Amino acid sequence: MKLSIVISVYNSHEIVRRQLLHFAKMNLPFEVIIVDDNSNPPIPGATLRTNNKLAWTQGLGRNLGAKHAKGAYLFMTDVDHILSREAIEDALDFNGNKMIFRRQIAILDENGDIRQDKETLKDWGYERENLDASVHGNTFVMKKSIFDELGGYSPDTCNLGYHPTSRRGDDCYFNTKWNRRFRGEKPAVGRDIYMFPIGRFNKTGNLNPKGLFHNLSQDGQKKMYKGEENKQ
Repeated sequence: MKLSIVISVYNSHEIVRRQLLHFAKMNLPFEVIIVDDNSNPPIPGATLRTNNKLAWTQGLGRNLGAKHAKGAYLFMTDVDHILSREAIEDALDFNGNKMIFRRQIAILDENGDIRQDKETLKDWGYERENLDASVHGNTFVMKKSIFDELGGYSPDTCNLGYHPTSRRGDDCYFNTKWNRRFRGEKPAVGRDIYMFPIGRFNKTGNLNPKGLFHNLSQDGQKKMYKGEENKQ
């Protein structure tokens, strides 16, 4: 198998259902590994489940998914990102070391279809004319052998218990390892993917519009999880 898509997710049950519908419609040769990061209740259709007790241990979930992946290449992404058919085709044709992707704003509807019409996006809290979003370092294609060589995500950067807004998170440290190992090599750029309008792309800054994602937040909510032994 050439490609394994790995998504580590906490709760977000309905978005996972929509993502699985979206992938099923493509009829392309890849596997999808959904790693349930100790959701309550467990996510139906998840491939693997972690026993991580802290909130926000996404990197450890990705490590578990990579360990079980059959593909020679890993397509690591988040549940709030939507992989286009074109991006997956580029990944299937790719023979380099790493590929990254620009993003556009869109949503997956209840049928697993990509929607970008203004009325739908406005309902989700996005009212800008420009649909372009920046490249994000947590979605990439990489040879599994390189991911393993780099040691995956370090547990030390995955146990903060929250998602840091500053450059101290697991993605930042993992990408730093890549940059040091492949100094001077620029990743290839595949065709665009999409992302839901959440956080800074939402007019209210909402990280959980429609109540379809998890309720974990970023630095501002870290005190809520300090000292917690179990996810709520």
